[in-house]
Amino acid sequence: MKKFIIALAIFLMSLSNAEAAEIDSVLYLGDSNVIYPLIILDDKEVAAKINKEIRAEVQRLVNTVNESMANGDFTSVAMEIDYRIPCNHDGGLLSIILDQYVNFEGSAHPSRYYRTLNFNSGTGERIWASSLTEIGPAVNGEDYYSPGNITRRLRAYVEKNNIVLFNDFQQLNAVPEEFYFDDATHVHFIFQQGEIAAYAVGIIDLDDGVKTE
Repeated sequence: MKKFIIALAIFLMSLSNAEAAEIDSVLYLGDSNVIYPLIILDDKEVAAKINKEIRAEVQRLVNTVNESMANGDFTSVAMEIDYRIPCNHDGGLLSIILDQYVNFEGSAHPSRYYRTLNFNSGTGERIWASSLTEIGPAVNGEDYYSPGNITRRLRAYVEKNNIVLFNDFQQLNAVPEEFYFDDATHVHFIFQQGEIAAYAVGIIDLDDGVKTE
């Protein structure tokens, strides 16, 4: 654990020192059902860079629903998008979760989807899953956040919580795209509804900031 904490500290030090962002809320085209965060920083160029990324992700979520409607798959839909900020540190680490709820008329059930965005709030750069290779000691000869090691910790998590994965799920082939940092800088991986387990299980949020052994 000590090595893990040291590696995480080095990763955080690689971020530019930055103020914690001020967060405001914005309505998408005046729609009170679609709300996303507006980042306010002293460095307006950096804030604009981050806000552009956020708006693009919100637009992608909206476009996915609009495309289903345009294709005639459904005639009516109820959609909501909200957000939460699990991490907003002075050191320059900012995580955002966009929470989308969609209920198409005639569908078997509503669906929920999380889209995560992680930023260096000192530079405005996105932090991608590939950056996680910089964190943590090697385990079994692989990066701490290798697909194999994440799979092992995921299996321990679902067993502990009595979650049954799909029979055809064997191992992750890549580091999950959706992840975020919480306030304690733990890494959380998100598995969407129906992705690796039955829809009724809901979204699986794996707190993978500490070893599961």
